[in-house]
Amino acid sequence: MEIEIDVDLLDEGEKEKLRALFKTNNEVEFKTALQGIAYSAITEYKEMLLGKGLPTRADEIKQHRLYHLIKHYFNGRIPSEAEVSSMFQLTDSESKALIRNVKTKFRYQLEKEISYTLRNVISSAEFNESKNEYHVVIQSDNVLEELNRLISTYAPQLDPITKVRGSARKFQISEDSYALLENKLNAEQEVAISEPIDD
Repeated sequence: MEIEIDVDLLDEGEKEKLRALFKTNNEVEFKTALQGIAYSAITEYKEMLLGKGLPTRADEIKQHRLYHLIKHYFNGRIPSEAEVSSMFQLTDSESKALIRNVKTKFRYQLEKEISYTLRNVISSAEFNESKNEYHVVIQSDNVLEELNRLISTYAPQLDPITKVRGSARKFQISEDSYALLENKLNAEQEVAISEPIDD
């Protein structure tokens, strides 16, 4: 479904705030981001109007809303706590809990998005020859938990991912743990490669 948005509905102050939120000054990217938000909202309203059992508690409504944003705004990836905090005006700890609850509640529906996010993080890791380990920047605590969950589930004898001392968000991964994650995530990708991401 194609959605056309008249950006003249926003005043310049609102546009500037949204551009900062979307992290873009490019007009095409700005409109694309707005379309993702609009598609998420329409999907949410469609479920309400068709009586598909919408939640009534405030925390469940936020979970439902974030689920649709992951599907239609975040391009098939799990957002970081900082991104969720900016959109929902939450603290980092509240955002961390919200993302965790969404992943738990919609685990099956978000399986591909979770896997895609983890693969992107692992593929960005760089090998540190002097320490014989991989270093990677991980912006989200939820992503870190997911990666360590895979290690503890499939090879509990291996080292978990740990923070590089003196860094803000840089982490170290042993060669064995990296190999496990790479193999596991690539295997998941091969299973899902022929299946489109669900709406």
